[in-house]
Amino acid sequence: MWDPSLLIFEPTFVTEQAIHGKAELPGNVTVCVSFVYGLCDRNARQSLWSELTHCADLFISYPWVIMGDFNVTRLGIEHTSSGLVTKAMNDFNYAVQTAELEDLKGTGLFDTWSNMRSGAGAISKKLDRSMGNWLWFNSMGDTYAHFHPPRISDHSPVTIHMRNWYQYRGRPFKFLNFWAKSEQFLNVVSQEWAKEHIGSPLVVIHKKLKCLKAHLKEFCTRPDSKVVELRARLHQLQLDIDEGMVTPSTIELKRQVRLDVVRAASDEEAFFKQKSRIQWLKEGDSNTAIFHKVVKVQQ
Repeated sequence: MWDPSLLIFEPTFVTEQAIHGKAELPGNVTVCVSFVYGLCDRNARQSLWSELTHCADLFISYPWVIMGDFNVTRLGIEHTSSGLVTKAMNDFNYAVQTAELEDLKGTGLFDTWSNMRSGAGAISKKLDRSMGNWLWFNSMGDTYAHFHPPRISDHSPVTIHMRNWYQYRGRPFKFLNFWAKSEQFLNVVSQEWAKEHIGSPLVVIHKKLKCLKAHLKEFCTRPDSKVVELRARLHQLQLDIDEGMVTPSTIELKRQVRLDVVRAASDEEAFFKQKSRIQWLKEGDSNTAIFHKVVKVQQ
């Protein structure tokens, strides 16, 4: 059941263990969603694992999130009474890897099921989870799954939080080729990549790229603003020299600033060439007027 006033959901197909379909989010964004209720028997779950790999191909062009009760854990630490990795867990992990899924960042309760007992007989497991494909992580931003207290149930309800991504979606990050020419570039990349992050391999990669992106944006300003600043500085130095304020240090500074202007102008040209996507215009033409026009159209 779902509220059609909040979510437009169209089932694609329904099976004994899952409902698979497409949902339309605010902003006319379509995502695929699978609601899972895995059976208790290992053999019976084989059809569910086949569904996941089938959906991975069926939904390959869409962000896809899977949530629900899988009735099996993935890792030894997700079971309080035993740390062994069973055949049933291997089945699940193989299906997850084949479908190229990864757990969403989770908050709230870690163990999502318990046998409702206390003392030595108490058992709890992480049977409920939320996972997404690469397009989900790549396009849906900083979403996360929250696992709530179970209340009268023996399972924890799960909700997906999207941090109001549809209210503000910044422009997509684009790597600018001239950044690689900077003397700081390799140092920035190596420093960010050496930082430790907690999570699965895919989550760690995502966090590293996100941190690196923020750092690149911080230290790499638009080259056109740098050109304006350097040209103004060179202009003032030339005026000072013309007025007789000539020293060896002034001459050397003028030479250095001129080189900086040339480098910045080259970066500016490469920047507008990449932003405008004009392939037939070679670097060296310095035709920034047409660059600016096409850049405005592309934005």
